[in-house]
Amino acid sequence: MKAFQMSRNLLVLACLLSVGLFHPVQNLQAQSIDELLQSRGLSFEQVQRMAQNAGIDPNNPDELATFARQNGVPENQIQLYLVQLRQLENEGLESTSVTDFTETVVASEDIQEQPIPTQASNPTSPTTNPQDQGLTYFGYNIFSGGPDSFQPSTPSPVDEGYIVGPDDELRLTVWGATEFQYELRVDIEGRTNIPNIGLITVAGKTLKELRTSLKLRLAQSYAGLVKTPPTIFMDLTVTRYKPIEIFVLGEVSSPGAYTVTSNATLFNVLYAVGGPTTAGSLRDIRIIRDGRVLRALDFYDLLLDGVLTENIPLLNNDRIFIPPRNNEIRIQGPVKRPAIYELKDGEDFQDLLRFTAGLQPEIYTDRFQINRIIPMAERSDASRAREILDFNLNDVLTGNIPITLVDGDRIQLFSITDINDQVVEINGAVDQPGTFELNQELQTIRDLILAADGLSENAYLGQAELIRTNDDLTQSYFNVNLAEAISGNEAENIMLQRRDLLTIYTLNDIRQIGLVSVVGYIRNPASYPWRENLRVYDLLFKAGGLFDAEYLEQVHLDRADLIRRNIDGRTTEVISFNLEEALQEEGFGLETLQPYDNIRIYPNTVQLIADKFVIIEGAVKNPGRYTYDEGMSLEDLLLKAQGFNENAFIGRVEVTRIEEPINDQQKAKPIIHNLINNSAEQFQFYSNDLFWSLMDKAAQFNLKHMDRVHVRINPNFEFQQTVLVNGEVEFPGSYAILSSNESLRSVIERAGGLTDEAYSKGSSVIRDSVKVIIDFEDNLMSGNNNFLIQAGDQINIPKKPRVVLITGNTVMNGFIEYEPGKRIKYYMDRAGGLQPNTSKYLQLTQANGAVFRVKRKGLFKNNPVVDEGAIIRAIFEQEPEREPFDLREIIVELTGITTSALTLYFLIDRITTQ
Repeated sequence: MKAFQMSRNLLVLACLLSVGLFHPVQNLQAQSIDELLQSRGLSFEQVQRMAQNAGIDPNNPDELATFARQNGVPENQIQLYLVQLRQLENEGLESTSVTDFTETVVASEDIQEQPIPTQASNPTSPTTNPQDQGLTYFGYNIFSGGPDSFQPSTPSPVDEGYIVGPDDELRLTVWGATEFQYELRVDIEGRTNIPNIGLITVAGKTLKELRTSLKLRLAQSYAGLVKTPPTIFMDLTVTRYKPIEIFVLGEVSSPGAYTVTSNATLFNVLYAVGGPTTAGSLRDIRIIRDGRVLRALDFYDLLLDGVLTENIPLLNNDRIFIPPRNNEIRIQGPVKRPAIYELKDGEDFQDLLRFTAGLQPEIYTDRFQINRIIPMAERSDASRAREILDFNLNDVLTGNIPITLVDGDRIQLFSITDINDQVVEINGAVDQPGTFELNQELQTIRDLILAADGLSENAYLGQAELIRTNDDLTQSYFNVNLAEAISGNEAENIMLQRRDLLTIYTLNDIRQIGLVSVVGYIRNPASYPWRENLRVYDLLFKAGGLFDAEYLEQVHLDRADLIRRNIDGRTTEVISFNLEEALQEEGFGLETLQPYDNIRIYPNTVQLIADKFVIIEGAVKNPGRYTYDEGMSLEDLLLKAQGFNENAFIGRVEVTRIEEPINDQQKAKPIIHNLINNSAEQFQFYSNDLFWSLMDKAAQFNLKHMDRVHVRINPNFEFQQTVLVNGEVEFPGSYAILSSNESLRSVIERAGGLTDEAYSKGSSVIRDSVKVIIDFEDNLMSGNNNFLIQAGDQINIPKKPRVVLITGNTVMNGFIEYEPGKRIKYYMDRAGGLQPNTSKYLQLTQANGAVFRVKRKGLFKNNPVVDEGAIIRAIFEQEPEREPFDLREIIVELTGITTSALTLYFLIDRITTQ
């Protein structure tokens, strides 16, 4: 057994050192190895698998010793174990075979640790709230595996930026014309001794810098290194990394100081020490170097994208600090990864959905809930610390409603229901009761019974019940003659609709069938088995509550209804009775009930008008319909409507009221209520100073249900209105209308008059997007016309165009220089004349927009003077199509005309000769 222990210790030392995280320690005993394995959470089986993966036979001491030397186990430690093994073998106490590793080894000496006492929780089994329904903290379970899963690999080519330091072991290889290889160790002063070269300082240099400087140093003795082409070649590699000491602090399972190899990174160390606790952040893992935060890393980058964007190498005395978690958000429901997540400040609901890997197909998108702890600064009631918020998921996903999440939020998403409402259901006396899909083969009651494999032997054929759920979720009941329905009688074989429920009774059901019920305004609506000689009074007595005097005050006693099925089983009859008499066991209270009788009780509010209202219209801030309260005054309604508008006529208010008509024509009565008694002051404009005096008057008028109040607009009040002046005036812009009869000329004068470049003939007024044809020049110059402007008019003053536009069916289209006094023919000639098929009429649009039809040939042709900026358009006229020449038809028509003329001639001649 001791031989097994020695082999095990040697194997553990070699394997743990091979992963590169730990610094070799002299004279480790078996007990200290066990303790280190326990602190590292390793089993001996894991160590054995590590050796086998490295190609080492754990049963061969020589291979173990070679493997241990290669991975830095001190030679004296190796020799000690080998001597003890040989002694035990010679004594025959134990075989050196270690094929049966049955002990659990839970130690590792790769890290030398000085733990800091802590009560942190175990990250692999986080404590969750019972309301979390199995939710776990996202990301922490990655640390629950063996710590060797993410340890740095055995010594391998390092980055050229690796900084060489004391205790590094280097391998210098030279080949070519000269060949040698040296294993070099960097001493505590940062130097190494190269045979035949001497001591050189290497610490503090990167591997790349050291290769360059060393090449130059060696070239002094081996010139072939720098020849062109070189005859000697050199390589420098790191074969063993120096140990460094780092500190792991904050919310971690095992805070303390650790000695690691210099190729270890932040994530290697975190896995080695068991990772952060669930109280620690995965989003803000800090590396502190020389008293400042070097990097703050987000572990979610690795968890979500598998990317280690900044897996930073550690240096001696670095500190890894895990701060407390930031915003803790729980999300559950149909998402791909429900869990408890940590959100950074500024991240929102969309970021959270990305962390969950998206929504499941069964997500319900119309609603989700957030159960929120109200932040302390926002709590108005200390006893109310939570609130539940409902949101539309569609609006949030499309960005219409941004949601900011708060620490402690619990988000509940919902699933769609699995209900298929294109089905019908049958139960009772059939062989296969259940739910069936409506389709082409299943349409009627008979089809449904056949789909259910027919009726049972004891099915009652006289009557079945069909319950239909309507679209508004109310239900309708049908009694069906089952025998007729099965025979195909269309009146009974009803066409089914989705969600119909058909109940087939057994003969035994019929023997016990018959319920009577009382419903409506009653404390305990219920159904009771029917029995012979059961009276209305007996059923009312069973229902209870109706004999409580206080409750009875709320019941309509003058009438209740009994709904009774007729003989056909499908229609019903309503029998009204006096409830007060029935409760005294008089009158209809003595009526004997029949199966399926249903008594309905009504509240006394049926006799009251519940929805009473008044309406206010006109110049108030919130006109509309308002609930009428008893004793409501005009002041109350005006306050509800938030008072008058600025343009209100405050002298009086008109109220129209429905009253008993005096004659057939009258529908409502108008009532005028003066708010200002002095008629001379009634037309003054409304101001805030008048408000409460007006309210005092309004309080004197009481309203009634359905009154309609009209607040008229003050005819003398008008908001300022403007016209817009554009173009060639001294001061273009917007001008307020000063009077109801302000003229165009007045506005132009207020705008400073026309500029020298203004063309008054071509000026225009645009009203409601339509050009107004006026003699602009006459309005401005002579003053004979007095065109009145209106609000919203746009006055456009263009520059002098100095051209006339020729367009249409002419030889040349384009602008022709304007010549004062020239007529239309002059410009047509300048355009090269007209093309064939031109209409005899030209279209002339003068500068003011007036359009004229000009006859260019024939009698009464025109040749008017053309204004500057006018447009002359020659109109193309297509020749009319001529009908084909038909000689036969012409001869027939001429013959007819000739015959008619001769006939008329002979008639006239006969008359004259008589």
